[in-house]
Amino acid sequence: MNRLKRRLASAVAVSGIVATAVLGGAATASATDPADAPAGYAGPYSTCNGAPLPPLQLSGTPGYVQLWLDRSGSGTFCAKTFDNLAGDHHIEIILQRADWQTRWYDSGTYSTYAGGIYVSGANAHCSRVYGEVTVNGVAHRLPSVDGWATVCAN
Repeated sequence: MNRLKRRLASAVAVSGIVATAVLGGAATASATDPADAPAGYAGPYSTCNGAPLPPLQLSGTPGYVQLWLDRSGSGTFCAKTFDNLAGDHHIEIILQRADWQTRWYDSGTYSTYAGGIYVSGANAHCSRVYGEVTVNGVAHRLPSVDGWATVCAN
């Protein structure tokens, strides 16, 4: 039942993200099923491989984005958004290689985290990450103008 609720919540949230991406002109892919990941992306999965990078705090401190870097092969970044509060909240993570238009994400009502989302090519390309936790109608994002952060392996 919990898996069904998670999928339904993800489907509703995906609709909003897809609409935002279409209006913003960026290609977006659904993260409701790891088998649907476009080339170069993977997830959502419960674990991330690689070494953890310093966490990125969300505004208002209800959560943070955690990234991992695995340098094997072409390198991968993996990202999750964590919620520091008790109960279920809307949580999302979006990951995009900086030289690609496609974004891969996980978004829904979760109790702990959204993600992990993987993107390949981290050894040669920077990636962009967006994390959000919504509590009582207030969206807490990374503290940049647009809520995105750029991460690079070097």
